[in-house]
Amino acid sequence: MSLVKLIGYSLALTLGYSLGCTAEAPKQQPQTLCIATGEFAPWAGKQLPDDGHVNHIIREAFAAQGVAVKFVYLPWKRAFEEARLGKFDATSYWYDNTERREAMLFSEPVVVNRTVFFQRANTDAIHWKGFDDLSHYRMSATLGFTYTEDFYRAVDSQVINPIMVPSDIQNIKLLMADRVDLFATDEMSGFYMAAQLSIDPRKLKVIEPPLSSPKGYLLASKTHPNAQWLITTFNTGLQKLKASGAYQKILDRVDNNSFYNPTVSLRNTNKPAQPAK
Repeated sequence: MSLVKLIGYSLALTLGYSLGCTAEAPKQQPQTLCIATGEFAPWAGKQLPDDGHVNHIIREAFAAQGVAVKFVYLPWKRAFEEARLGKFDATSYWYDNTERREAMLFSEPVVVNRTVFFQRANTDAIHWKGFDDLSHYRMSATLGFTYTEDFYRAVDSQVINPIMVPSDIQNIKLLMADRVDLFATDEMSGFYMAAQLSIDPRKLKVIEPPLSSPKGYLLASKTHPNAQWLITTFNTGLQKLKASGAYQKILDRVDNNSFYNPTVSLRNTNKPAQPAK
């Protein structure tokens, strides 16, 4: 074996073992899947019970088909890119867009989220039908979050001018400090992050209608040799979960008060706190 090949082989082994799993060889039906994911509480998170509600559903759906799952937590962009290249069996979880459709196979929807605007509950109710109605409000949004095409068009045309921040935590801090009037994010993620700051969820108010109701999917790269088998296996397991009632039981744990625990705070720790049970 040449020195170049030997170095390449050693590097591949090192990367594979450092992550704890590698993509399966062609034509195999793996009994343990390696799924790239990221932090998006309460839906996905390394420190969350059962890896978060969506990842819990994914694990249970595969378990119903006799397949085990290992989640590897990465920055979201890297999770998608490495799954696209076939370095992972799949990636969880993603909203739909053209770029992802071109590269990936999509499962049946795992969950339907609600992207909403939040305001402070003690301020006058904000009403909107179009972005023109929001043009005079101070607004923030989260970098890297998947908003709607209409949202981005409104930003590009300067109908709205949101402050773009790295996290929902910063959005909530801006809102509660009266530095913005509203911010946009996933509804349950917003309530969860508020709870981590020991903010009573009753101090937040959701502005209706929602900005969008995006569906979240498990994705597998079209270049992965087992992609179609993986998606079909997951879809079958998901249907079993729904038929048994287990799927709804997992989702029933998610509401805007279920995360709030005034004894838990991110103010004094760098580690994500677990939601109150």
